[in-house]
Amino acid sequence: MPGLKILIVEDDLMLGQGLEERLLDFGYSITDNVANSQYALLAFRRRLPDLVICDIELKKSKLDGIQLAAAFNQIEKVPIIFLTSFGDSKTVERAKKVNPANYLMKPCTSPQLQVAIDLALENFMTKNTAEVIHSLKTQRTPSCLLYDSSNFFFVKDRNRYVRVEIADIVIVEALGYNVKIITDDYTVVLTANLSSFSKQVQHKSLVRVHRSHIINTNKLVSFDAGRAFLKYKDGLKEVSIGGTYREDFQRLLPRLVSD
Repeated sequence: MPGLKILIVEDDLMLGQGLEERLLDFGYSITDNVANSQYALLAFRRRLPDLVICDIELKKSKLDGIQLAAAFNQIEKVPIIFLTSFGDSKTVERAKKVNPANYLMKPCTSPQLQVAIDLALENFMTKNTAEVIHSLKTQRTPSCLLYDSSNFFFVKDRNRYVRVEIADIVIVEALGYNVKIITDDYTVVLTANLSSFSKQVQHKSLVRVHRSHIINTNKLVSFDAGRAFLKYKDGLKEVSIGGTYREDFQRLLPRLVSD
């Protein structure tokens, strides 16, 4: 799957370029890097981003960053991170009215930026479930989101959505700031964390057994105190069972006991 697509709105050209380089290093793609609200609106309409990182003070612009975010929301709701030097209560209260997914103060480190993006995606998904489902139907959902049904869901892959059957999943594995959905026949990488995946796809056969793993219990062949063995292709795949999850996991499984 392609990387997260991000629009940058920053009136300081050097800061904007530095931000773009960091995002590219994270593996994301940049839809555009613009310095004022006029170009930002054109860029947003031309290529809908999955996420916007926007300065609040935009020199030589008709709109400041907060007004621009409101205009974006009128076109299409996507997660917006404000990256700004202004932390005063008046600015923050104004920003709250456009429901940003995160608010980040300058200067920020690369780890702070990555965490802010991760949280922004999760905050947006939590607040906008109804909009996510509607957007999927019009093929304009951010690429990190899922449309969940009882036995399947869709994941955006480039310009289309592909169907993933719950029955086909063997393991869902944390992969940095992504998750990897592993089946016998294919692997899909989704821009989301494991907790976000769990909230979006709730199915009785998908059980979290480790901070880094969700397994499909219908693929479970055997287990012991610390390991689960799942049917995978022509063999078995071993997954660790974390101590935090062990008791709940074992309680879910029907077992016969000796007299």
